[in-house]
Amino acid sequence: MSSEGLEIAWFVWTGSEYTEFARLFLQLDFVIHQAQSARKTLEALLRIQMAALLIDLRFDRAPAEVLLGDVAVTAVRLFGGNQGRALRYLQDQQGVLILAEVRRHGYRQPALFIHDFPARRLANLRKLYGEVSAVPTFDAAAIRGMLRKGA
Repeated sequence: MSSEGLEIAWFVWTGSEYTEFARLFLQLDFVIHQAQSARKTLEALLRIQMAALLIDLRFDRAPAEVLLGDVAVTAVRLFGGNQGRALRYLQDQQGVLILAEVRRHGYRQPALFIHDFPARRLANLRKLYGEVSAVPTFDAAAIRGMLRKGA
């Protein structure tokens, strides 16, 4: 299957390093649409028929106001009221939270995470969200190969 022209949504929070990576290593094969929040991702999915979703799990530098999830509620529910730990959790899991929101809105494209998930966690993500794959690092060849296969 030719990947030329495949539209790929790429959820990453920030960093010119990610944009540069896409420009250098993926843009020759794919049309990349970068979205830096769940809201922007859903807006892009409404406008563009995406072939796959490329997801960075952690949104380390994202401020609380752009994250999915409520820091105060998460703090009480999971961390005994500790808002710092809750913010860190939401940042660390933001890619999965965005995928859950995308699936909730009915989008079923294959999803490829850039993260080294333990096998059991990846299997659980597949049970919850359907077609989910992962590559452990920003390995351009591995990412291109998985996207060509349909993640």
